[in-house]
Amino acid sequence: MKKLRTSQIVIIAIGIIGGLIGIFGRFDGWEYMEYFPFFYSGMTMIWIAFLPNKGCSCNLFKRKTAQKS
Repeated sequence: MKKLRTSQIVIIAIGIIGGLIGIFGRFDGWEYMEYFPFFYSGMTMIWIAFLPNKGCSCNLFKRKTAQKS
């Protein structure tokens, strides 16, 4: 497992807190539109932390040039 950067750790922590608020709201009897945005945004933040860097070019539709022989 690779080591996480500080920014990734902060984003994961924010995501976990948001997810926990959403779960707490769900079981505490909040209305759907009160707890779901916290849960959804928290889970999204956790997912975002593991996306590749901007410097990584993973474009599937990038045209490849032919090699000259």
